[in-house]
Amino acid sequence: MVYSELLFFLGVMPVTVLVSLFDRSAEYKNLILILTSVVFVSWGKPLGVCLIFLSVIAEWLFGLGISKSGKGTGKLLLAADLVMNTALLLLLGHNYIFPEDSFLNIRSALLPVGAAYYTAKGFSYCFDVYTGRCKAEKNIFCLMTYMVSFHSFMGGPVNRYGDTEPGIRKRTVTGQLLSDGLTRFIIGLGKSVILAQAFARIRIAGLDHADTTLAGSWVGMTAFLAECWFSFTGICDMAKGLGLMNGFEYEDNYRQISTGELITGFFKSANTTLIRLFTDVLRSVAGSSKAMGCAALFAGCVLIALWYHVGAMFLIVGVAAGAVMVIERLFLAKAFEKLPAAVKAVYVLPVSLLILGGLYFTDFSEYTAWLGSLFGSGNSYILTKALRSALLGNLWLIVIAFVSVCEPCKKLVLKGVAQLEKDPEAGLAIVRVGKTLLTAAILLICVITLAAEAV
Repeated sequence: MVYSELLFFLGVMPVTVLVSLFDRSAEYKNLILILTSVVFVSWGKPLGVCLIFLSVIAEWLFGLGISKSGKGTGKLLLAADLVMNTALLLLLGHNYIFPEDSFLNIRSALLPVGAAYYTAKGFSYCFDVYTGRCKAEKNIFCLMTYMVSFHSFMGGPVNRYGDTEPGIRKRTVTGQLLSDGLTRFIIGLGKSVILAQAFARIRIAGLDHADTTLAGSWVGMTAFLAECWFSFTGICDMAKGLGLMNGFEYEDNYRQISTGELITGFFKSANTTLIRLFTDVLRSVAGSSKAMGCAALFAGCVLIALWYHVGAMFLIVGVAAGAVMVIERLFLAKAFEKLPAAVKAVYVLPVSLLILGGLYFTDFSEYTAWLGSLFGSGNSYILTKALRSALLGNLWLIVIAFVSVCEPCKKLVLKGVAQLEKDPEAGLAIVRVGKTLLTAAILLICVITLAAEAV
């Protein structure tokens, strides 16, 4: 089950929120959250949920063992926890690496994205116990609430146990939280269903055809990255909204795209909580020296790429990203420091496109052919009718998407809204009614779109 399924956001989500309001106690709310998470995770994948609940018991025991052991034994237990979570990630999230006739190939139990965030969250708990960031949890049901919560299963955040534990033990769901959570969920749903699909249509028109074109290679790959961005941030917004409706205020798992930190900042704009976890772990191993810091940065890029997908192209992208970020850290950061943001963008955006474009292809020869087509090699013509039609047909959505990611444009729009709100009578009413109507319109369009796809 995923957040953007009609069954989930028109059935499971409202029922869960309503039932959780029957009792104010955190214990009751935790029970409802655990039961809902079981339904969410085990939808057609019963073996997966069995392994997940067994791993909760293992995490609980590892955490207690680490807290009661010396540094040497604690390090061994932490290493054992890392091995367990890596095995679980490979089994549930990367099962495609096992042959079809292998007993490890259990495709019906796969949790491709969820397993990745679940295992990262599990290891973060034991790591934080080991480093003293949080205490070992003695109540297994509190830890289970943290581990299996469906809020962060699809796109994070990798919320740390020490930050979440107070809400697990005591939280209050207010009308404001319900309203804010529902609004955030619908905004995320709109990103995933409306904007991401618009860019998917442009990507297909630009890249998925026999003859390559100059415009198709550039525009199609840009659309692919935009599709990934709005799909991912949409899921993150939905997760944030689910948390708010259940009394949790999770950290955002992405930040506004910026060229201020060059490629390093551009790549760090997504999956911020996961990157922080990898940074903390590698920093604890590498120490504070500049050379070891660069080595840890490079290793982190490679590991995060493989965390998403075990494959040659993801490895190549991870190596390329790591190399560029190390070069920036050693040589380019100071040179670009005082340059205007527009000048930095001329460097950041094309280089990011060249590196991340590798994620689209399964074969290196396809990737090199695309690289050649960016500069005219093998192109039969410049622009196809299909691409022109896709661009014109989705023009308004492209404008909306651009405004939402372009910080100056976004600030200008927000400034205009704030100016309108200063009128306490007409202006404030217009803004509030406008926001409500816009949110309702987004929800309606999403429901119609998903229903049409289902039919």
